Amino acid sequence: MKKLIILISLFLSMNVYSQDISKPRNIVYLDVGIIFTGSAYALGMGLNYERMLNDNFSVRAGVNIGLYNTNVIGDKVEGTSIGFPVTINYMTNNKNKFEVGLGGGPRISLTDENTNVFFPALRLGYRYQPDDSGMMYRLGVELPSNMYISLAGVGYNFK
Repeated sequence: MKKLIILISLFLSMNVYSQDISKPRNIVYLDVGIIFTGSAYALGMGLNYERMLNDNFSVRAGVNIGLYNTNVIGDKVEGTSIGFPVTINYMTNNKNKFEVGLGGGPRISLTDENTNVFFPALRLGYRYQPDDSGMMYRLGVELPSNMYISLAGVGYNFK
């Protein structure tokens, strides 16, 4: 009987210690931004997916839409573009993360011809991202591959 109890307790302890406890690796978030420079202005938002490669590095891909110096001419809105940024990001280890990112992507104008160009994407900011699944919040400055500067974001991280 003693051997059976020892065998069962050994089996249970192996199961407890062999479970993989991992942090969420997937993040989906919405960011918004605006900029005023002299007579030019822009308003934009983006939907992004980010995959954590480890505790410090992630890869982000997104779709951003920007409206800049907008006016309606006939049936089209002048000054609208879509950007597709891809960035590699480095961030600190804790829940309160400082982040730096670098990348770029194409910007496609929906109204002007021959204005499809590659825009850089630079990121510098702060994010609160818990170690378990839940809401994630971002503040900072990001120049995505569009015509606006992203200022804030809110999203959800999951496994």
